[in-house]
Amino acid sequence: MSFWNKNQPEPKEEEKQNFFSSVTSFVGIIVLVFAFKSSILDANNIPSGSMIPTLKIGDFLFVNKMRYSFRLPFTEKELFRIDNPKRGDIVTFIPPEAAFEYGESRDGMFSKRFVKRVIGMPGDTIRITRKYKDTKKGRVFFAIVEYKPKDGKEFISYDPREVDQNKELADIDNTRASSRALFVETKGEFDHFILEGPEDDRMSPSRFYCDFANGCEIPDSQYMVMGDNRDDSSDSRVWGFVPREDILGKALVIYFSINWKDHTCQFKDGLELSEKGPDLAERWNMDEIQKHCDASEWDHYQYGSNYFEYEPRLAWLKRTLLYRLWRMEVRWHRIGRILQ
Repeated sequence: MSFWNKNQPEPKEEEKQNFFSSVTSFVGIIVLVFAFKSSILDANNIPSGSMIPTLKIGDFLFVNKMRYSFRLPFTEKELFRIDNPKRGDIVTFIPPEAAFEYGESRDGMFSKRFVKRVIGMPGDTIRITRKYKDTKKGRVFFAIVEYKPKDGKEFISYDPREVDQNKELADIDNTRASSRALFVETKGEFDHFILEGPEDDRMSPSRFYCDFANGCEIPDSQYMVMGDNRDDSSDSRVWGFVPREDILGKALVIYFSINWKDHTCQFKDGLELSEKGPDLAERWNMDEIQKHCDASEWDHYQYGSNYFEYEPRLAWLKRTLLYRLWRMEVRWHRIGRILQ
């Protein structure tokens, strides 16, 4: 006598149902995660040095995608606007066409996205005066940024002033930035770091021209953005202003941070490197360098943080497994830092 209920599925059929149910649940979770990531809270890593020291190479941060707008999931189409960026906000955005290299596209969720600080608001007139300043790190070619609000009569300074670097530059994976002088500027009710060095301030009239020396007005619904590492930032001085609809979110918090030492592995001490610069700081002997550095890293410290941007995947994997994982340092003190 069989006790099998005719209404119950056969064992093989039940296994198939369980399998398809598991796959459907997994796919559903993936869809929800990506929908959440594209519309609410995104996770980004910092691969370049344009925002040093506020954001260091190897920082991982959460970006509030709903701070300014709600966008259609899986797209960057703005459905409705919540708020507008404030002066001094660190924002992620779709770069203007002029910011892309030949063959790159600004369309698509996996296209290049930038992180910079809002320096100028719609209607502001921005003036940049370049002056030499003597600092504790030597003479720098400082770009003093001032703004005159819409209907304002006077230019307002962000009040840049030099500060002691202490250990702020001791763990950055960028030898050029470590040689620059550390300043703070005031944006509204908070201060933030900037770096200035002896280089020019990255103006490039061949790609975008605005008469910053005498005052350049920002059009309505557009914003001027700059990197805090002023001499190593391709920004609005180079490729123009950012339309409001292209601003995607506000940087919120650093949730993890790793110093990979891709460009500093040959130097003995990061603090000494930041104090003396790459020409005077002590390096390991060649035997030690070969233990800690890939051959491609030995002589390329002078090229800054973008040298490995186009590195082949297999070369990156080999370099990571053999060298990067063994020399990396977690920046525990940066984890949980709220971004301003």
